[in-house]
This record gives sequence, structure tokens and C-alpha cells, in this order.
Amino acid sequence: MQSPDHDIALFQRIRADDRVALNALFAQYYQKLCGFAFTYLRRTDEAEEAVSDVFFTLWRSRHQLSIEKNLKAYLYTSVRHAALATLRARTPEFEDVDDARLAETLPDVRDPETTLAYHELRQHIDAAVDTLPPRCRQIFLMSRMEALTYREIGEILSISEKTVENQLVKALSLLRTAIRQYGLALFFVAMDFVTAFSLL
Repeated sequence: MQSPDHDIALFQRIRADDRVALNALFAQYYQKLCGFAFTYLRRTDEAEEAVSDVFFTLWRSRHQLSIEKNLKAYLYTSVRHAALATLRARTPEFEDVDDARLAETLPDVRDPETTLAYHELRQHIDAAVDTLPPRCRQIFLMSRMEALTYREIGEILSISEKTVENQLVKALSLLRTAIRQYGLALFFVAMDFVTAFSLL
């Protein structure tokens, strides 16, 4: 994980018209920002467009922007605003079912029965995450999938660090309950996978 100082150094190079630095920043954050935008939009194409627009605006406005401390927070906040603008402009309609998932891929296991167990548990956890209240789900994904700190999440969503902490405690409690209900045997088969989510 790159430090805030590294990000600011990249931004200073971008302000000096360094396209290589822009490409490096894009490669570092694009997928994570798309995942974040998806928590709002639930559509992959719109999420990708929102993130691309943010990077385009960053480059176009590079000489006017003043970012001195936390470029990551700026990017996430900009994507949030872009996603909300897209939602406001969207024509009301029934949302299409989208199977896109934000979690990491399953570990490589050779045993077919174990592989099936992983897939079944993945589906169960994905379903459990989707049933979390919207803000609770979003904060969980930002923390566990995107490795944002409480402070960064609070800055991006304009809420207190205590609210972030309370929402994460709620999310983890609900997900642990869902896992226990799924069955202890399968739970232990997929222990490493669940650990990756910091649910234990």
C-alpha cells in the first residue's frame, strides 16, 4: 500500500504535466475506485465511467487543484460526488440484476469438493453482504475491500470516525451470524477465505 506522501509526490508530478505519473496513479486506484462507485451505482459500466471522468477532470484541472495531504481521500470523494450525480440523472427504472462482486477471487484449491465449498460460501457471504443496510454495506466494503482507514472513510462520507466504527461493528456482527447459520463444517473448510474478510 502506497503512503500519502507517495500519492502527493505523484500529484505534484501530474501538476508538472507528467502523464507517466497520471498513468501510475490511474493504475494504482482505478479498480478500487470502480468498486467504490459500484456500491452506489450497482452497474459496472456507470461505475467505470464515473471513475474515468474523475481522472479526466483531475488531469484537465491539474494546474488549478491544490491537494497537499490526502490525494486518496480527494479521489474517493470525487468519485462519490460523480456517482451521486449519475444517480440523480438516472431515469427511474427497475435495476438490472448485476452479478459483479467486489471481493477478491477465491484461493486456488485442487480438491473439487473444497473448491465447491469455497464457491458456496462465497455466494453465501456475498448474499449476506448484499442484505446489509446500504450505508453499513458501503462502509464494510470500503474498510475490508479497499483498506481505507476510519478517518478516510469518515472524510469521504462526511461522517465521524465513531459512526464508521459503529457501522463496521454492526456489519461484522450480522455477517458472523450469517456464517454461523450456514454451517460450522463449511465454515472451517473455508477458514482462510473468511479470515481474508477479517470476520473472525
